[in-house]
Amino acid sequence: MTYLSWVLFFVAGIIFSRIFSFIFDIGIATEFTRKLSDRILVSLIMMAEQLEYLREMRIIILKEKGATEEQITFQLALFDKWFTTWKESVIIHYVSSYPQPLKKDLQFYNWDTATKYAEKLIKEKRI
Repeated sequence: MTYLSWVLFFVAGIIFSRIFSFIFDIGIATEFTRKLSDRILVSLIMMAEQLEYLREMRIIILKEKGATEEQITFQLALFDKWFTTWKESVIIHYVSSYPQPLKKDLQFYNWDTATKYAEKLIKEKRI
């Protein structure tokens, strides 16, 4: 009888070890996903800042090439329209591709709230 109880305790230990290992792995994967997605978001915000810089450079180049104010205004309106669409599209795709179990933890839903969230991450030095 003693040997049987030892075998049962051994098997129960293996089962509990596997269960706790699985739960621990899920926690690690969840944390990895959150940190990775935060870094991706900050990278997207930084890319948008670079695109805004390129917009300003475009104005300078258009003026140097002798473009009229009407041409410059038209070019900037096209760029601004594209840029706004791009920013909203990025966030929509980001949110829709986020893992379903973690989606409830997202703290943003559009570009403005995503920017505020990224600034908060940077200030807290979580990135």
